[in-house]
Formats: sequence, C-alpha cells, structure tokens
Amino acid sequence: MATWAVIPVKSLAQTKSRLTAVLTATERAALTQFLLQRTIGVLRNSGVVDRVVVVSRDTAVQQLATAYDALTLAESPAAGLNGAIQEGARLAAVAHAARLLVLPTDLPFLTAADVQTVANDTPHQAVGICPDRHEQGTNGLLLPAQVDFPFQFGVESFQKHVLAARYGRFTLHMVRTPGWQFDLDTVEDWAIYSPKHEVAGTGQQVLAR
Repeated sequence: MATWAVIPVKSLAQTKSRLTAVLTATERAALTQFLLQRTIGVLRNSGVVDRVVVVSRDTAVQQLATAYDALTLAESPAAGLNGAIQEGARLAAVAHAARLLVLPTDLPFLTAADVQTVANDTPHQAVGICPDRHEQGTNGLLLPAQVDFPFQFGVESFQKHVLAARYGRFTLHMVRTPGWQFDLDTVEDWAIYSPKHEVAGTGQQVLAR
C-alpha cells in the first residue's frame, strides 16, 4: 500500500512573486530551494511516504530533488499547476501506488507528525483535505492514486476540492493542524515566518535579514 507524494515547483525565476516587496529574486529562489529540501526531508522522516516526485521544468530544481533522492518529472510546457500535478499523479498510478499526497513546498512549519496525521487518520478510500488557515486554499490533498480526480489548486481550491470529492462520492476527512494550515505566500505570511530560526546553519544566510 505505497503512498507517493507529488510536489509541483515553479521555475526559480518565477517563484514566490508575491514576496517581491521583501525579497530579491535571488532570495526568493534560495527560499524555494530551502523549502523544497526541507519538505522532502519531512516527508522522508514521516515514515508514511514511500516515494517523492518533484514536478518542475527548472533543471536546478530537478538537480536538487535528485540530490535528496526524489524522483523528478519535467513539467510539460503548457501544463500549468494542475496539469503538472496530474502528470505526477499519472506517474504514481503507473507505478501502482495506492495513495497520492499532493502538497506545495511553502509549508515551513510542516512536520513529520502532520504528515503522519493525514496519512493515518484518513481512510484508504477517502479523500483527506488540509485547508489553509483561511479555509480558502488547499495545502494538502490525500487520495487514492488510481482514481481520476480533478485537481483544482489555485483560487478558492479548498471548496472546489470539497465539491469534487463529494461529486465523486468520496468520504471526506479534514485535517487542520498548524503545520498544514500555514503557507508562506504573502508579505503578511513572511512577517509571521521566522527565517533566522529556520535557515540557521543551512547556508541560506541570504534570507536572514
């Protein structure tokens, strides 16, 4: 009953554009790389994710993911966010994964315990949804890997995923933990996040302003 995780990652040149007021392009790229490294480590340490797939068209992202023992998949040119996730989902299905966990990189407080909670508490044929703290976006989605689920990541994705799960007659399981609910996306989020604490000793001192 293998569980695969899929992480879509934008090109580093385009990443975290909503933080341009507080971070340079170089700093935003470094932040994304640091968070990707951290997320892969959290998934590995959870003990419930068997394989991690990083979907990106950025070769630097692919190289970093490979260095941390994740599979990489080159995103198709016109895929977009949900198309990239669908490509990762198809790879997991072909590999006969039982469950699929979809998540972004920008969950700086996510812990192995958070991943264990959604994996262990969600029934195997149910859909587990981890909304953001505003109950608008989706920060985690766990579902059977062998089903054709319409991914709706983006604006108001939480309600869209709830409706998609209900339309597919799936049992819904909601997971609300601080690690799943906080995503680092806006300047306001940056004010809450503590980069000096997170980045210490990682070589990413450029972020410790």
